[in-house]
Amino acid sequence: MVECLLPKQNAVGSSPITRFLRHMKYYFCDELNNVLSCFHDRIMSCCSGQIGPVYYEAYRGQKIDWDKFREIKYKAFELLNEKDIENSPCKNCFFLRERKDTDVISSKFKLINVSHWTQCNCGCIYCARMLDSKGEISHKAQKSQYYDFLPLLKELYKQELLDRENLTAFIQGGDISVLKEFEPMVKEFLKQGVKDFYILSNNIKYQSVIKKLLDKNMVHYVTALDCANRELYYKLKRVDKFNETVKNLRRYARSKHKDKVHVKYIIIEHFNDNKKEITDFINLMCDIGISAVEFMIDNKYLLFTDLDKTPLPAHYKELYLHFEKLCKENNLNMVFWDKTRYVIEKYLLKET
Repeated sequence: MVECLLPKQNAVGSSPITRFLRHMKYYFCDELNNVLSCFHDRIMSCCSGQIGPVYYEAYRGQKIDWDKFREIKYKAFELLNEKDIENSPCKNCFFLRERKDTDVISSKFKLINVSHWTQCNCGCIYCARMLDSKGEISHKAQKSQYYDFLPLLKELYKQELLDRENLTAFIQGGDISVLKEFEPMVKEFLKQGVKDFYILSNNIKYQSVIKKLLDKNMVHYVTALDCANRELYYKLKRVDKFNETVKNLRRYARSKHKDKVHVKYIIIEHFNDNKKEITDFINLMCDIGISAVEFMIDNKYLLFTDLDKTPLPAHYKELYLHFEKLCKENNLNMVFWDKTRYVIEKYLLKET
């Protein structure tokens, strides 16, 4: 394993350049260091909505120059200082932190984000991929329209770019039952020794492999329900599958590690952005036996809006506090996506 210990910030010397470097601020990013994201339109460092270097544009299964691939990561780190940050794709990212002398650039990724398809069996009105999928709703398992992931996965292992001891397989992108590669992917990850999965799915179709992973305490399973009734579900998802999703949640909640099942409530303006819907949702979670719920804000605000210029709706703070209160009262674990937490702390809870 090739690792690079970054030069210490307290370099000695008396020349003007050395004195400048000694006092210059350096940055580090654990996401850049540890995460590789395989989307349908590119292979890049960060998850959707974040910034950062792109390893391959418009990947469609082509042969990759792996030396250049590795070089992109190291060059991205070279720009993480106050002198060069203006030229960095990571500029202004909330993941950046001040560098420590012990920070090491690793040649291996600890989390691989698999999201290389856009097909789905529902059409959530808030989906960030609606344009890429053209709003089509699929019901049969099929190959990705872009590339097969398994050959890429095997090559990443061959190139020793994945941490065999500590890798998390993060799989997302709608309902994974639509992807033919899903179970073969899981089997390959297991074959390579992966013991930690993070799977996002819309939960329309029950997956026995997910139940098995839950029973073995090897997965966090996350789904977005966003409401507590069939009518609103149809308005949000454009399919009449509310009863099926609730039934599947009840089955997963009977697993040996039901605490690893997380259900999202995504706040969508003019649809479920009121206290009654939130209260009904929390009551339903308690009835099903879900112990972890996630509060999230519509991607319209998380990913595509400059909140310094266009503020969040004023009542979102009240809704967040109501959600938090109900979680405490019902002993539910309230969890967040990193970007949601950042937005809540910076914009919703700021002093006015």
